[in-house]
Amino acid sequence: MAQVGLLEDNPRIAKLCATFLDFAGHRVVHYRHPRECLEALRVEKPAAEKAAVSEVDGQASEALPIDILILDLYMPDMPGEDVLRQLRAHPRTRNLPLILCTAAPASEIEQAKSIAPRAIVVEKPFKLQTLTAAIDALMRS
Repeated sequence: MAQVGLLEDNPRIAKLCATFLDFAGHRVVHYRHPRECLEALRVEKPAAEKAAVSEVDGQASEALPIDILILDLYMPDMPGEDVLRQLRAHPRTRNLPLILCTAAPASEIEQAKSIAPRAIVVEKPFKLQTLTAAIDALMRS
């Protein structure tokens, strides 16, 4: 199945999603903070590496550690819209399939969709079948 990244700071929701997605046959990588996720995807280098990294190092051809990213728009330290902007601006993650799993109001969801128009929105509270259907749809596209 899919290697799914989960950017979710709520431990209960993260555990529920990870358990269910694992049961559905997916592998889940949980990122608790936006910077952790961006660093893992090599969109943002850790501070210690920034000075030593050459331009050649961040090649877009290197495989990502995940196939799909599920993210909430309400995250600590960095708004979800900023995460989306960084993902879409970087050649490595420009086409990464996204699921926005959020309780954000419609206006914020619209703003997020303007940044990532192909993202699938799964509104909280959600049925886990809705989440797996979104993953399946992204894997087929």
